[in-house]
Amino acid sequence: MGRHENAVLALLRIPVLRRMWAAITVSSLGDWLGLLANTALAQQLTSDRSVAAQGAAISGVILTRLLPDLLLGPIAGALADKLDRRRTIIIGDVSAGMLFLSIAITYDLVWLYVAQFLIEAVGLFTMPAKQAIWVNIVPREKLPVANQMSLISVYGAVPVAALIFALLSTFNRFFQDPLLASARVPIVIALVFNALTFFAAALTVYLVRRDIPVFLAGSGETKNMFSAIREGMSFIWTNPVLRGLYIGILGAFLSGGVVVGVAQLYVATLDAGNAGYSILFGTVFTGLALGMIVGPRILPGISRRRLFGLSIGLSGASLVTMSLMGDFVLVLALALLVGFFGGIAWINGYTMIGYEVEDRLRGRVFAFILSSVRIALLLSVAVGPLLAGSLGQRSVRMRESELAFSGPSTTLLVAGLLATAVGLYAYRAVGGRGRRLVDILWHTVSRPDLLGDEHVETGLFIAFEGSSSDQIASQAMSLAERLRRDGYRVISTGEPGDTAAGRQIAAILSGRATTTPLAPATECLLYLADRAEHVARVVRPALQQRQVVVCQRYVDSTVAYQGAGRGLDPSRIRRTSQWVTGSLAPDLTVVLDSAVGAGGDAAVRHMFLEIADADPDRYLVLPADLRADAIAGAVDEQVAALLATRSERVARDLPDARQASAGHGGGTAGTVAAAG
Repeated sequence: MGRHENAVLALLRIPVLRRMWAAITVSSLGDWLGLLANTALAQQLTSDRSVAAQGAAISGVILTRLLPDLLLGPIAGALADKLDRRRTIIIGDVSAGMLFLSIAITYDLVWLYVAQFLIEAVGLFTMPAKQAIWVNIVPREKLPVANQMSLISVYGAVPVAALIFALLSTFNRFFQDPLLASARVPIVIALVFNALTFFAAALTVYLVRRDIPVFLAGSGETKNMFSAIREGMSFIWTNPVLRGLYIGILGAFLSGGVVVGVAQLYVATLDAGNAGYSILFGTVFTGLALGMIVGPRILPGISRRRLFGLSIGLSGASLVTMSLMGDFVLVLALALLVGFFGGIAWINGYTMIGYEVEDRLRGRVFAFILSSVRIALLLSVAVGPLLAGSLGQRSVRMRESELAFSGPSTTLLVAGLLATAVGLYAYRAVGGRGRRLVDILWHTVSRPDLLGDEHVETGLFIAFEGSSSDQIASQAMSLAERLRRDGYRVISTGEPGDTAAGRQIAAILSGRATTTPLAPATECLLYLADRAEHVARVVRPALQQRQVVVCQRYVDSTVAYQGAGRGLDPSRIRRTSQWVTGSLAPDLTVVLDSAVGAGGDAAVRHMFLEIADADPDRYLVLPADLRADAIAGAVDEQVAALLATRSERVARDLPDARQASAGHGGGTAGTVAAAG
């Protein structure tokens, strides 16, 4: 089937996405550099005062970054959905660039606070617009990789910005001219550079504006701004998955903020000094980047929903262990794990928000979540040192030994316990109440396929699985017909036998072409050969044409029937299926669960349920003995939710131009008993 192009390179071949990513990378570098410059400016302007006054001036910079979130966060998100996102970004970034230039020119503490407030207020409009545009221009199945690229660009810029500012601060000391040697020079250079990055980002969006989808949530709506705010917040609290994601992300950032706030005090208790603080800071961010890059590949058998809560809990457990350590080297190793698991949680949570929220609500939902995150992070950064100071030195006597805790280590312990508790809540709220975690981990480790599943760039892929071929065929064809009536272009197909080669294979499998029983491995390989041809000739071309593919049976039937039913290795079947299909996975698999009757195979049924339970994101399990209309209603609800989040990826004809799509008629999937 040929080798697949690297996912990152494939994304970078999309011109509009490549330019937007470059703009995000450059502006992130400038933003972090601007934060360092602003805090340095506040300190430099108060250098002739007390240490307390200098600390208050620096805190003022943080507070002015926080205040717009408190006052304007939800309002800005609602307005962002009612404005042209492209225009919002262009005007907002140009305004922010001008404000940064004004800080460099005036070099005044009061104007620094005023300009910083205005910059953050502008960012409340531009950031949700950028997030929504990013989701719209990225192919849906590439969204996890694209979000990794985006977040790594944002957080990977931290050490780069710190290094640049350190070099600027050091380099100017070599000049003899008092003007060039002034501490003001590197601050001004950093602020001017930051302004230029905003101008560059605005120019980029202007140049690619015609390639960015236009979506105005306010078009055709009469809701006022506060109704829009309530709708966005209500959407989060009434959606169990989003509510779990929100609480999980918020709890994780509260804990993370405490770590950032007390890190310098904690390192001081280990006698590691400022150099140790820098190393610890860099280690956490390195772990964060690694988690976002490679984390989701480490446990591919665990669904994204379960991995989200699990990684928050593991980050908290690592933090608890770190708080008990007195050796700096061990602390660094555990700090790497804290960042690593935090990166996994953030990339998964960030991606799931994009999947769960329909486009008309994305701006206000992103704004509400991001504002909450920033408030939680900044407040915890401020409260952490106060908590560490108030707790002071503590000790716990255990028989003849005594365990001593400093104020910072006790604070880290509390933060770790909070993160662990939040992780457990998120695991149950977002990941569901299926099998025990130990069973899931064992299932994952016992079949370590690092290939993963690949969703498609366009279209919608729906598969039906279960024990009753007749019922599968009836529900699949019924869904296809309903979608056609709604104007969608639908291909109704099935396995095996929906290609020319597949029909010959189906004849062999059904016994019409041979009188000799097939060996289990031979039978399995024939099903896989049919699937390779089916995906290449029918499924993938239809998806590339933005059609809806409704398929009777797919990979899971082979895993269940030939694996559990015929005694072959399920993990080997799955890995080979990934190879022959190019790792193409359905967006939704409907499993019609039938009770085991006479002649049935309990192992087959158990395998279907086990596969679905391991990945609840993509599976809908329904009792097969429900009324047909009840099954159809549940399927319609799930499909409608998917279509709402990817309407721009699926072709839909206007009512006066609808044409029934030519279906393949379901192949012969319903004619071969125990189809694979």
